[in-house]
Amino acid sequence: MKLVLRTGRKLGVRLQEHKKEVDSRTDRAFTRSQRTASLTEHNKSVLTDHVTQEIHLINWSDTSIIDREPDRLSRWIKEAVHICKESQRAINRDEGSFTLSHSYNRFLDTKF
Repeated sequence: MKLVLRTGRKLGVRLQEHKKEVDSRTDRAFTRSQRTASLTEHNKSVLTDHVTQEIHLINWSDTSIIDREPDRLSRWIKEAVHICKESQRAINRDEGSFTLSHSYNRFLDTKF
């Protein structure tokens, strides 16, 4: 499972933000009806949605940077390419800040 993030901040800072949100949602005790209702909620992060809906534990220490880019527009384009390439394994809510033409799918080896 991969989560592609676009950020200009340090990895540790971004991970702590995600971890804090995940912990705030998973530390609560739910009744059955509250648990069922929580499955339809959308949290700030799709990662939090995934953890709460799939009861998935994240290995925070096994996180790695897959690409770096100091320029914002180039970073957005790279993010869109990574999301497109990882479409079957990525857990992103959208295609990113930059919309790639679907004509790139052939080159990125994704489904049409």
